[in-house]
Amino acid sequence: MNPCLPLTFMLLAANAAATAADTPTTAVSDSDPYQWLEDVGGDKALDWVRARNAESASINNDLAFKSLQADLRAILDSDARIPYVSKMGEFYYNFWTDAANPRGLWRRTSLEQYKTDSPKWELVLDLDALNKKEGENWVWHGSSCLKPEYTRCLISLSRGGADADVSREFDMPSKAFVTDGFV
Repeated sequence: MNPCLPLTFMLLAANAAATAADTPTTAVSDSDPYQWLEDVGGDKALDWVRARNAESASINNDLAFKSLQADLRAILDSDARIPYVSKMGEFYYNFWTDAANPRGLWRRTSLEQYKTDSPKWELVLDLDALNKKEGENWVWHGSSCLKPEYTRCLISLSRGGADADVSREFDMPSKAFVTDGFV
């Protein structure tokens, strides 16, 4: 390890603390005319979104757009896509969405299977089934698994695709969320 790194980090931390102490804090202004948009699930914000969507739909209602939209949907839902994988331990993991699984499947396979034309995938987590079971609208935000065994992971999910997400502890051997685990 570079012997200068600890000193560098201490200097950066000291500088950040001094800067924070010298910077006046300001409260969020109540005069922000768009503050109501922060309530992403609120009626007023959703009405505004629906109105913008209606404007876009009226502009994009011609046959050329509908044809392009259908072509793009067919490409995005095609099984002919190459599944991007990441290696964890002995397995290769992929998060897959298609027409039948719009929220997605987290799955894994071996290297030998991945090299074939039609790999056999083992299901790890079905987000569509999870949403139905929990009455939620979870969107995949990724996973972070504990090395080197990869037996525990934190799965990040967001409600409806919002920026904020919920991290939940996941047990890989049982392929289930840990009861009373980290949330």
